[in-house]
Amino acid sequence: MYTNQTHMHSSDISHITCEHLSTLEKKGAKQHVVVDLRDVGEFEAGHIKDSVNVPRHELETNLHTVVPDKDKKVVVIVGPTHTEEIEKIHHELKKLGYLDVEFLAGGFDSWCEIAPIELEPDITEQTPEEQGFTGRSLEDEEADPTDAQSDPMM
Repeated sequence: MYTNQTHMHSSDISHITCEHLSTLEKKGAKQHVVVDLRDVGEFEAGHIKDSVNVPRHELETNLHTVVPDKDKKVVVIVGPTHTEEIEKIHHELKKLGYLDVEFLAGGFDSWCEIAPIELEPDITEQTPEEQGFTGRSLEDEEADPTDAQSDPMM
């Protein structure tokens, strides 16, 4: 018996693994855009390189400004608080005209397990001085100026 399905089942929702996304990220030409739906604070604490942050509550109002090309593949990152909403989010994206949508399997937490996260640069960058470099080499400190190679090397 044929029934018209009006709502999505989670089996219809495409998921991409972290490993697959990682290989896509390494390829030069970007055929996709990674949209992170976590809150700004979570995003700033660490995110996938080159991903764009559209907090979940701004999805319908702001996504088109960040991803104007609706034909582009959209990879959606959700935090643990939104995993229950994936069907709803998928439905919203379809309604907005984004048809090539995949969700990162396991969300951002899974990504952290296999890939380096992008931190805000000021957290990770230290000047050489902050790392303990003095500009003098060890040889300078060990060399004795009174011992001017008077002993022949054997």
